[in-house]
Amino acid sequence: MAERKSVSMQDLADQLGISKVTVSKALNGKDGVGEELKEKIFALARKSGYVLPDYGKRRSKKVGIIMSPRFSFGDEGKFYMAMYERIIYELQKASCSSIMISPTMATLPSDLNTIRTRGLFDGLIFLGILDNGVREQITQIDLPKVYVDIYDRTHKSDSVITENVYSSYELTNYLIQQGHTKIGFVGTVGSTTSISDRYLGYLRSMLEEGIHPEEKWMIPDRSEEGTAIELSLPEDLPTAFVCNCDETAFRLVRTLKERGIRVPEDVSVTGFDDSIYAQLCSPPLTTVSVDIDAIARLAAKRMIKHMNEPQKQGGEVYRIPGKIIYRDSVAEKPKRD
Repeated sequence: MAERKSVSMQDLADQLGISKVTVSKALNGKDGVGEELKEKIFALARKSGYVLPDYGKRRSKKVGIIMSPRFSFGDEGKFYMAMYERIIYELQKASCSSIMISPTMATLPSDLNTIRTRGLFDGLIFLGILDNGVREQITQIDLPKVYVDIYDRTHKSDSVITENVYSSYELTNYLIQQGHTKIGFVGTVGSTTSISDRYLGYLRSMLEEGIHPEEKWMIPDRSEEGTAIELSLPEDLPTAFVCNCDETAFRLVRTLKERGIRVPEDVSVTGFDDSIYAQLCSPPLTTVSVDIDAIARLAAKRMIKHMNEPQKQGGEVYRIPGKIIYRDSVAEKPKRD
């Protein structure tokens, strides 16, 4: 059988109708190529099986990506691993390499020694929330940092997050437009910055309409450690729930059905993230689609900027808008009040 011919830069250039020099600049992370064209070049390179440059053979910027090990599985794991893969792709386009570190209190001493190794890392990206003890010690390391899907509490480094408050506000407004005034919130407020922000959006929408949320319709969904807990619902239910994420909404729909309550005929439900749970749910969830590509692209861009200019402090919060996806889990208020 004939061997498959290796793909060259010239092959890529010919397919795209551009010069080999342009392809070379893009793949080697040099200036002079627009972002849209660079995306096309990298996409074709991966599709064609072109072997990307091995940046480890020469000194390049290296980024440590710090992520809790609990984000390696479940719905959150899928979300964060997709974010991680996109971030390293963006870093690679700029000739940067990366290593993931998943510290726990048990591994922290060893992980700190690794991170502090002189010349090993040029910057750190914090992906998602960490245990407080872990985060406090790692944040003291003197390297440029960017926080993704969380805030930097010190306000010294950039944070790139989804626009949680406004997205949740818009979701709640949508429910109110459908005639709902009895609306609950499902999520352990305070357990993550994302849940707190999404609750604030829900609360703002309710208060603007003169609706005071009922305490009995505030349903926790996880423990302080982030582990999912059973959803405990009161006998007297609202006509709609805003859930902090799709997995929680999926579990809520299942719990409601076990009580013989129909969704959305009796109770409407919304999620957040547009994860696999949104489509597995029956009915499919109305939710907010998170722009993972835009978040990863900006996080990598800010990281590269701060590694190149470490003397300049960050501290900006960049909020990436989400998009509401309307599906079948919301209906007009049932006529039972």
